[in-house]
Amino acid sequence: MDILGKNAIDVSVIMLTYNHEDYIAQAIESVLMQETSLRYELIIGDDASTDRTPEIVREYARKYPDIIRAVLREKNLGANRNYLNIVSKQFGRYTATLEGDDFWIDPQKMQKQYDFLEAHSEYIGCCSKCLVVNETGIPDYTKTPGFVWNKKVFTMEDYLTRWKVPGQAGSMMVRNYCLGADAEDYAFTYQIHPMVGDKTWMLSHLSKGKIYCSNEILSAYRSVNKIGKSNYFSQHYANPYRNHDMFLYSCRLEDWARKNLGIYDEIGKQQKKTRFCRFAEECVRELSAKRLWYLIEMLVHSHAPGKYAWYILKTLIEME
Repeated sequence: MDILGKNAIDVSVIMLTYNHEDYIAQAIESVLMQETSLRYELIIGDDASTDRTPEIVREYARKYPDIIRAVLREKNLGANRNYLNIVSKQFGRYTATLEGDDFWIDPQKMQKQYDFLEAHSEYIGCCSKCLVVNETGIPDYTKTPGFVWNKKVFTMEDYLTRWKVPGQAGSMMVRNYCLGADAEDYAFTYQIHPMVGDKTWMLSHLSKGKIYCSNEILSAYRSVNKIGKSNYFSQHYANPYRNHDMFLYSCRLEDWARKNLGIYDEIGKQQKKTRFCRFAEECVRELSAKRLWYLIEMLVHSHAPGKYAWYILKTLIEME
């Protein structure tokens, strides 16, 4: 397959990886096992891993040069800048994303989603449910990703109200509306937050159309929250200022939506309130100049400082 033939690629699979030496082979194999007549490319962006991940990726790229392109960085860019750089290199009519510690479990995942989008032009993308697995790959049938709301037809209104996405990243396929665009047109995806990108890209997707969610389970999501691990959720939950971080993330998304989409709704109103009140409680319990400064910053960027100032008073009363 000539991966440089721009019109020859049906699906570009974008794989982001960082310190995934224990998982990356399974992720790559799950793409290569796809039973499909489609012409596809797999672009793997390693963000300067410090383990054996780059070596494993190089080995696969040497073995499958007509399918795999390896982008191995010497300097860490952060997940979202890494992703955008790979997006700018893709040639497919459709884009599927798979993180280096997740994997696809249905060998027809790519073909099924491609066929659906070919037959339903009214959707910008489609997704499926996913199987949650632990660090060693053992399924946990009692869990679903807390940031996902797998509603059959997912719209901008659902996103703004629930502050969730219709499917985990590895379960998605979308039309490649970035093809031929200047990468800097999408610089907001890493400027809003360097690491969290699913809700940023979802805002962009939904501005162009709705998402269809199937009840099939086509992919596996590895959920790990463990001290010392480099995956995002382990780092997130180890961050004592995570409520500040995620509150400002939603505020920056609102800024972008107001300026570029003319949307003035408050994104995830209830979740924002919860984050803010939790941080206010933390300020009282562990008072510091840094926390107070962060609380002021949250008020300033909230778009409704009066309302959030009232939340501070309400939190103090309820704590007593």
